[in-house]
Amino acid sequence: MPFASKEAMDIDGLGPAAVEALDKLGLIRTPAELYGLDAQSVATADRMGKKSAENLIAAIEASKTQGLARLLCAFGIRQVGSKAGKVLARRFASLDELMAATEEELTAIDDIGPVTARYITEWFGSVQSRHQIELLRAAGVSFDSAEEVADSRFAGKTFVLTGTLETLTRAEAEAIIERFGGKASGSVSKKTSYVLAGANPGSKLTKAEGLGIPIISEEDFRVMTAE
Repeated sequence: MPFASKEAMDIDGLGPAAVEALDKLGLIRTPAELYGLDAQSVATADRMGKKSAENLIAAIEASKTQGLARLLCAFGIRQVGSKAGKVLARRFASLDELMAATEEELTAIDDIGPVTARYITEWFGSVQSRHQIELLRAAGVSFDSAEEVADSRFAGKTFVLTGTLETLTRAEAEAIIERFGGKASGSVSKKTSYVLAGANPGSKLTKAEGLGIPIISEEDFRVMTAE
């Protein structure tokens, strides 16, 4: 059953075992039914006491505001995982905007190919999917994007990180790149726009030099991302 995993919506306490136990009781036959659960019913499930049930209900309530990216990942649309979910959430302000998009509009987005675009439009075109979405809307689940994009200065740009940065972790640097509309990749290719090199860079630097790709330092990166 899609949408019922901790990985998808970051619902603390809702792992595979809990999902199976609740499903066994017929409490969550559909994704939207997660938001109709009550602590008393949940407490009757295997390995669920009163306190665990109360904590789970609180976590489910909190998941309503996780944002569009997690919601898309949770839907279980083919080829739409966490990365594609973030890409789409940066492009569309809400689920309703995304649902109105055509295959051509989706294919024009970096990292969304024609096959994925078709899977997305087919999923949203399903009567069952639309019904579940309306149930989620009625339950108060937020359909708005929580992905912050400061501006699009890095739109269409791909960065590869190598070595150790002095003041930023790799995750922090990637978040900054995404915040300005760019994307981070793990491998160097002819499509790479910049290689951000820190101390003790690896073979990625050598490959980038061979391809003539611009190499930037952490200081260069700070200048590029100054607001």
